[in-house]
Amino acid sequence: MGTRGIVGIVLVLLLAAGVAGIAYNAGIARGVADSGKITPPPSGVMPYPYYGPFYGFHPFGFGFLFPLLFFFLFFGLLKGLFWRPWGGYHGRYGKGVPPMFEEWHRRAHEEKRDTGAA
Repeated sequence: MGTRGIVGIVLVLLLAAGVAGIAYNAGIARGVADSGKITPPPSGVMPYPYYGPFYGFHPFGFGFLFPLLFFFLFFGLLKGLFWRPWGGYHGRYGKGVPPMFEEWHRRAHEEKRDTGAA
């Protein structure tokens, strides 16, 4: 990307920031103008609470367990699709680890022994 591209991106970002600033100020002005028109309810009157269409909705009687079940099933499915099996590493090396890892592990412990580290 050349200098022209970078200058173009900067100009577009500045234009977007200018439009956002103007829109924000227009919203503030509208809110200030409308704030004097709002009338509070008469004293002693409680507003009616809105509970929505799913107030008290609990599938199977345990509403908090359903999202938790979905969470574990979803991530369990992802684990089964993309990661190794639940039983451990069963790649082309059987139940062990790849030879290159075994060699690295042996060398790492030899270095600790040479330096006297615990």
